[in-house]
Amino acid sequence: MELSISIVKLEAKRMGEEADITVLISAGEGKEETKKLSVASKMLFEIGNIGVNALPYPLTSEQYDILEYDAQLWSAVKKGLDLLAYADNTKSTLVQKLRTRGFDKYVAQDAADYICKLGYIDERHMMEREVERLANVKLFGKARIRNELYRKGLSREVMDEGLSELLSEIDFEENLCKLIRKKCDFTRLNDRKYRESFYGAMYRLGHSPSDTRAAIKLCIEEDNE
Repeated sequence: MELSISIVKLEAKRMGEEADITVLISAGEGKEETKKLSVASKMLFEIGNIGVNALPYPLTSEQYDILEYDAQLWSAVKKGLDLLAYADNTKSTLVQKLRTRGFDKYVAQDAADYICKLGYIDERHMMEREVERLANVKLFGKARIRNELYRKGLSREVMDEGLSELLSEIDFEENLCKLIRKKCDFTRLNDRKYRESFYGAMYRLGHSPSDTRAAIKLCIEEDNE
């Protein structure tokens, strides 16, 4: 016997942002099952023109499948927004965190997309803040900054669109000189092992050996003026 599926109760929650839905599934001969689902109110438009005064509202199997998926999606969206309240997350890191909390890969990805459309994840703004911090506070070089941004999960598209422009505004020579004055023992630069070790340390911070040599020379010249 064909299933009969209908929405029998609909309640608005969260100032109308969310809808609690009670669905009755009947297989005849007294076999009935009730399911309760919560979705974003706007998600109901995917189902049809559902209103409190139009209940019970019959659903096709396809419509019910959409409604079930939307309930999973809405649960993931709410969890994602909770995670964003504690710390910035890129789209990819948010997907990873949602998956570790038990959400299916596709639900997690769709939830992250949904949250991005709401404007809660702005990777361009996040990149601007990180570049400022990594360059002018940490005194990292370009290579290390790129690696750190990739590690944080910023999308390649966002980085390709704006990173070069942001880096062009940083005075890396001045920052490297600040770093050298903090880290370098100038009296030991004639020691080959110390010099190579120091160049290696600067390289790990994103500064090439040639840039480091040039900056050391500049620091010495400024001190001798």
